[in-house]
Amino acid sequence: MQSFADGVGRKPLTEITRKDVVKFRDHLLQAGLSATTSSRKVGILKTIFLTGLNYELLEINPADNVRTQTKHDRKQRVAFTSDDLAKIFNSEIYTAGISPKGGGREAAYWLPLLALFTGARVEELAQLLVNDVHFVEGLGHYLNITDEAAHSHLKNSASRRRIPVHPILTVCGFIDYVASIKPAKFLFPHLKPNPRGKMGGYYSNYFSGYLRNKVKITDTRKVFHSFRHTFKDACRAVGIEEAVHDALTGHTAVSAGRKYGNEQYPLESLFEAMERFEIANLDLSHLYKRPFAKQLLRSEVKMISAYYGIVVAFAATKSRKEVAPFIVALCEGAETRIDVATNKVIFGQIPQHKQLLVNAWIEIHREELIASWNAGRMTGEYFKLDPLR
Repeated sequence: MQSFADGVGRKPLTEITRKDVVKFRDHLLQAGLSATTSSRKVGILKTIFLTGLNYELLEINPADNVRTQTKHDRKQRVAFTSDDLAKIFNSEIYTAGISPKGGGREAAYWLPLLALFTGARVEELAQLLVNDVHFVEGLGHYLNITDEAAHSHLKNSASRRRIPVHPILTVCGFIDYVASIKPAKFLFPHLKPNPRGKMGGYYSNYFSGYLRNKVKITDTRKVFHSFRHTFKDACRAVGIEEAVHDALTGHTAVSAGRKYGNEQYPLESLFEAMERFEIANLDLSHLYKRPFAKQLLRSEVKMISAYYGIVVAFAATKSRKEVAPFIVALCEGAETRIDVATNKVIFGQIPQHKQLLVNAWIEIHREELIASWNAGRMTGEYFKLDPLR
């Protein structure tokens, strides 16, 4: 094993002692590996040394009786606190533009954010292809977690699932990042597989070191997998139904009626749950690439016209609160909201040539739009207007 050889200083086989093996075990635990994983790695060493005994290259097996104690009264992995998360997302990777080679360049920035807002395992994220980011009209983008590609591996069948991209990931520029990578390529092309073929293997080791040495989170129970615990706790805190957050995280359900694939779980329910998802007391506004506005639910978007690939709608939320009339324009997976009176963008962006068409349409129909808005604010229903011709 390369890591053991590096740790003991490449000693001759006959000079390796039990103390070396114990030191290796302790190093694994300090790096954030579980007691089970550490014990398995020591077991591999024991098997290698046993071969040396059989060929009479060794007189004793230095890995004999080196055990890893598991404290069953103390959780092996725990969630991050809001203070932990603030430290992570205000560290140099997010504030100084650091793009470390050991962290997979872009992966060092995006993997923690994705894990926080999806609850996905590190390997599930690390092995994603650009083509695994899908778009559904009227809902948005989602990650397709699958083992269909030759390189991909999942923990179990329940791990095959679809996870909506949270609006905060979008305003942080994740979809823009996806668009910058060539299709059919790895989403994080600078990640390299470890000897076991794990795309997230080297990254996991890097992140544990970064967490301890740079972020100064020293609790060894807190590792990359802690994002998954954080996600589950946040789902419970905002009242997302267990069956739904099990479908989001790929947990195997106890109920026989819920054991059938998360791939088939209704996307609408998953998107609605993700709309409610939030991490309490965490401010990520310093990462926003554009203004954040709460994403509209599909049921809230009422189409009033369509032309040249553009859908124009009102946000049909019933409210007595005085709100200036605005339209929502949807085009090619992008969204913008435009003030009717001033014809100025108040949120989002669509292609410039499409924007000009919407602006022209508003100028033509401004009086009708204001009348429709005022009539429909209490009922949530609006009348259709002629398209741009």
